Amino acid sequence: MMANSSKSSAQAAHALQAGIAQEYLTFTLGREEYGVDILKVQEIRGYEKPTTIANAPAFIKGVVNLRGTIVPIVDLRIKFQLGSAEYN
Repeated sequence: MMANSSKSSAQAAHALQAGIAQEYLTFTLGREEYGVDILKVQEIRGYEKPTTIANAPAFIKGVVNLRGTIVPIVDLRIKFQLGSAEYN
């Protein structure tokens, strides 16, 4: 994972020097802001109430069916003890 991060940082620095624009999907978690290369984002979806899982940790909100693939929904605010949020 660290090698990918270093590679991405080096690519971003090279793009900046070359004057090539890059796009990122950004989000805030607590007081920190994070960004993901937009080319790594497959899809952005609206909120869908997940199916809950019995005996799952509190940060696992459940799962959704994404075109036949079961995807876990993880609330990172709860996982990293940054508070809770209203889901809408």
